[in-house]
Amino acid sequence: MKEMICTQCERGCLLRADSDLYEISVSGNECPRGREYALGEYASPVRTAVFNVRVRGGTAPVVAARTARPVAVNKILPLSRLLAKLEVAAPVREGQTLFAALLGESLTAVSSVGRKEI
Repeated sequence: MKEMICTQCERGCLLRADSDLYEISVSGNECPRGREYALGEYASPVRTAVFNVRVRGGTAPVVAARTARPVAVNKILPLSRLLAKLEVAAPVREGQTLFAALLGESLTAVSSVGRKEI
């Protein structure tokens, strides 16, 4: 059995999902969105991940970046390990795509970083 708090509405229901051989059963949901959320979390949990990416020649050493869409939880650690080795060149604009295909995911800048004046 897996317990989770539903984030699909303001109620924050305590959901319980359990599986037998053929079916996943959900209890605790007060609305249909809770059931769908629990089924997705039980089968393959996903998150929108946020990372710090190093910036070369910028007014700040890093820029925050997030995945363009929710990614599988088991992909977050490999993404963070890869991003620890990469950097982008300044300037960086908010909303700019930093990496289009990093382990199959796209990363977008959350904020802007200007170019350092020498």
